[in-house]
Amino acid sequence: MKFAWLLIAILVMGFLEVVGIASILPFMQLLAEPDAIEKSSLLKGAYDFFAFESHRSMLIATGVGVIVLITLTNLFSALTVWLQFKYSWQVAHNMATRLLLTYLKKPYSFYLNKNTSELRAYLVSEVGKLTSGVLIPVIEMISRVVVSIVIFGLLIWVDPKVALTMAVVLGGAYLLIFIAQRKILKELGEVRISTNLARYKTLAELLTGIKTVKVSGTKDFFYRRYEEASEEFCSVQPKVSIMMAAPKYFLEVFAFGGILAVTLYLYTVGGNLQAALPRLSLYAVAGYRLLPALQRAFTAASRIKHNLPVLEKLYPDLYTSLHANFTEETEVEALPFQRDFILDKVSFHYKNMPQLVIDNLNVTINKGEIVAFVGSTGAGKTTLIDLLVGLLNPTDGQILVDGKGLTTENHAIWQQQISYVPQEVFLFDDTVARNIAIGQNDDKIDWERLEEVAQIADIHGFITNELPNGFNAQIGERGVRLSGGQRQRLGLARALYRNPSVLVLDEATSALDSITEKSIIESLKTLPDNMTIIIIAHRLSTVRHADCIYLLENGQVVDSGSYDRLQESSGVFREMVHLS
Repeated sequence: MKFAWLLIAILVMGFLEVVGIASILPFMQLLAEPDAIEKSSLLKGAYDFFAFESHRSMLIATGVGVIVLITLTNLFSALTVWLQFKYSWQVAHNMATRLLLTYLKKPYSFYLNKNTSELRAYLVSEVGKLTSGVLIPVIEMISRVVVSIVIFGLLIWVDPKVALTMAVVLGGAYLLIFIAQRKILKELGEVRISTNLARYKTLAELLTGIKTVKVSGTKDFFYRRYEEASEEFCSVQPKVSIMMAAPKYFLEVFAFGGILAVTLYLYTVGGNLQAALPRLSLYAVAGYRLLPALQRAFTAASRIKHNLPVLEKLYPDLYTSLHANFTEETEVEALPFQRDFILDKVSFHYKNMPQLVIDNLNVTINKGEIVAFVGSTGAGKTTLIDLLVGLLNPTDGQILVDGKGLTTENHAIWQQQISYVPQEVFLFDDTVARNIAIGQNDDKIDWERLEEVAQIADIHGFITNELPNGFNAQIGERGVRLSGGQRQRLGLARALYRNPSVLVLDEATSALDSITEKSIIESLKTLPDNMTIIIIAHRLSTVRHADCIYLLENGQVVDSGSYDRLQESSGVFREMVHLS
């Protein structure tokens, strides 16, 4: 739905409001003065045009007409409100999805400096708040200002002095109150955002680590953190609500007191209250419509001011999303990998951390080789893997695939050939089959391949014999119903399902017992000869069969060779073998 149609609906609603209110005037004239038809050319023309039989029949018809007009006005107002919400929440959907795409397009380094709980809060909570707290109030304010202006226009036509007095008193009062409150509203908005993010962060940490929290007896600590954030968050809401609602109660006194003042004024000037009754009725109905319109316009303006900090937080990414091309990526030919994979003088350091994690690394990996990187904690192994799979870009040097440099533009092409099994396998709350064939619809799953990779990963027997629905069994959130070893075997099966050119195992067997680990290592030997396998390991039995092992210290290769050669030449490697 386009905004132009919504604007047209708002203008029509304003017109109907005026027609409905204006229709009160002739009705009350007929009711107050039986001979009003003879005095008014407009009423006389209507009387003749519709061929009324008597004044009484015209009065009844006019009353019914007023009721019909007011009914139509209210029905159309309800329709306009529905269109407002429909348009607003469609925009909310578009903003949330485009914001998510913006985050997904960010490089991996972006997530190293962001708390994912904050991103979840923005996507789920704050985008909704931006809609309900900024977008809907903007539309509401436009519609109510239009209605107010049109009603004031009618009153000016009837009596400019009274209309201008009402405009100054009511409009001026709302404006002064808004100016007085706007700074506090914005400050409360900033408090609301910070405490809401604290709630999301605490909940994410608590529920992700629930096993550790319960065993360590620290649930009270996390409960207090959430309680404090929740209490402060909830204390903001009534303050904002009363600031938005309070003016109504004070200004109703002015409005209805004003009606009485106008009554006395007309009586004093005209001396005939009966003659003034039609105009009094008009003012009463106009006030009945005008006061809520002004109050809702004021409330909308206050909500916008209160929620502007949300817009300030999300604006940079929303701006990016509006100017980014999110068209679906077309299929591209995979980056050729026929010969070798070279790290040429590669160095890397993280943002705001000048110390090199990878320091002038020179490594050549030939296609079909099994290569391992070993070293103590902090040697740079995980960062090296992130560079190899295209999650990070070198600070200096370059990575070459068959002589062609890896760049931000072709990372996605390179990653089509890679399968990666991390130490902490990512699983989602769905079936075993969908977790292995991740990203594929059921009708696209190759069930024969699924069985094959499950057998290689040594988890086929568990799936078919112990799970009630086999490959269609639900594994729970993050695979909570599986053991650590079973989760890693599922991760390995997923990696093999893609039939990659490069298989990266980052501590992928660390949670397995030695017997299962040996079985999987033997299974890896049955993989195609042209598959390149890169292994990161602490347990050195995992890399015994590797063609070349690189020993890392402080981001540098200090020695390399086969398992047996390193045992002979490197005291550090021998110590690692002994400790493992």
